[in-house]
Amino acid sequence: MILHELCHALVEGEAGEGRVDWGLGGNGARNPWREHACLRLQAYLADGVGLRDFFAPTTDFRVSFWDSLPADPFAASPEEGGRRERSCVAARLAAWRASQRRWAPHLEEALAASEAIAALVPRAHRNSAVGSGARAENDRPGKSAMPSLWTTVAESPAPHPAGHAPIATYHAGHSCTGCAWAFVERRGLRCRHAPGVRLPNDAPACSRFEPADELGCLTCGACCREAYDSVEISKREPVIKRHPALVVVHETYSKLRRDGGRCAALSGGHTPTETYACTIYDDRPRTCREFTRGSGNCLDARRRVGLSL
Repeated sequence: MILHELCHALVEGEAGEGRVDWGLGGNGARNPWREHACLRLQAYLADGVGLRDFFAPTTDFRVSFWDSLPADPFAASPEEGGRRERSCVAARLAAWRASQRRWAPHLEEALAASEAIAALVPRAHRNSAVGSGARAENDRPGKSAMPSLWTTVAESPAPHPAGHAPIATYHAGHSCTGCAWAFVERRGLRCRHAPGVRLPNDAPACSRFEPADELGCLTCGACCREAYDSVEISKREPVIKRHPALVVVHETYSKLRRDGGRCAALSGGHTPTETYACTIYDDRPRTCREFTRGSGNCLDARRRVGLSL
């Protein structure tokens, strides 16, 4: 329960920390995507120490959602929106918060302690019912024995050579060479999550693996959305004369106008399955032209909007 509530806090972020019950107020039934995001994060964190089933929820969402989660807790079907499915996006943003200095040391210590306790439980005891309540339930006529939660403990995944995440069995068959976060520097394979580490060319995929060949601007739009809040334009940019309604002119500089949290020239993307498009693509500013798909800035933008880990 403690882990579950911490996951809710991470999903709601700082805005919800000063509110009772993180501001949810029992709205799980009316906003199921929030509960789904919490459970996706809960599975992701518990997976790192082999305790996903051990830390399974006991609410109605156990049957309706948790038990149908795929091995990759951030995965959703294309019909649901894939990486852009709402609870997946919220869960990835929460996972990023969990990796920050404010949270990471404490979460890692607590999960490691839980892992250590699980490792100390003798194998012989893991297959027996535990607790007086369980024994009383088991003694009822027609009731089968309730297995111990310790039977659900799995082997902890091996740490990745880069040290930033565990190796993910659900990405078996993939390696760092096919990951969007990998890059080559001084003829050595490296990862943007751990740039100081040189990786072997056959390094297996970790839990943050993201296929480089699946990055697509039309399904992302991160750089034109909340990831960045300003695109400055030089005086010679053709967009100033051709699309004046999209330009905000200041005394010393000009920039593209924004509507809410996105560039005014960005269209689409209003549902998880609707593609994005730039309405001034041929006249887009130099800043936009130099923004490269798959670059460090691109991946940082995707992480900021919850598309990447």
